[in-house]
Amino acid sequence: MPFERDPTALLADEFRKLALDSGWGKKSAKFKKERTKFYGGAVAQDFTTFWGSNASRLDAWQDLCRHLGITDVPSSIKNCKLALKPFYVNLVDLVDSKRQGTKPKIFSSAGQLATYIQNTGKIFPKEQAKANPLLRQFLVVVFG
Repeated sequence: MPFERDPTALLADEFRKLALDSGWGKKSAKFKKERTKFYGGAVAQDFTTFWGSNASRLDAWQDLCRHLGITDVPSSIKNCKLALKPFYVNLVDLVDSKRQGTKPKIFSSAGQLATYIQNTGKIFPKEQAKANPLLRQFLVVVFG
């Protein structure tokens, strides 16, 4: 039976259920590979549902600004990008927060975010993020 996502559940909880149902051991290479694949698919799908993938949509950039707590939302895409530049947020958490109607955890540096990603395994595939101009805004170097 195919795995059905729960639109109200946290992505990490959904993956844990999938891993348990599939018998993937937490320390196995299969677990890690499937987790990255799952996050890539689920986050990309949900992010596109919430904000799209069209970098020319001002309303998408403005909604991202609002969601991250920017109260004086810029009136141009260029200024939205500038306003979002100092925000370091995990993409899995960003989507989870939108699904849950909460605010995502914001990190004060790329290094703090990278450490969080390494510790939690909430890794979004870089290639997929690069494919969506809106997602690309939030990329940081995690390994390397």
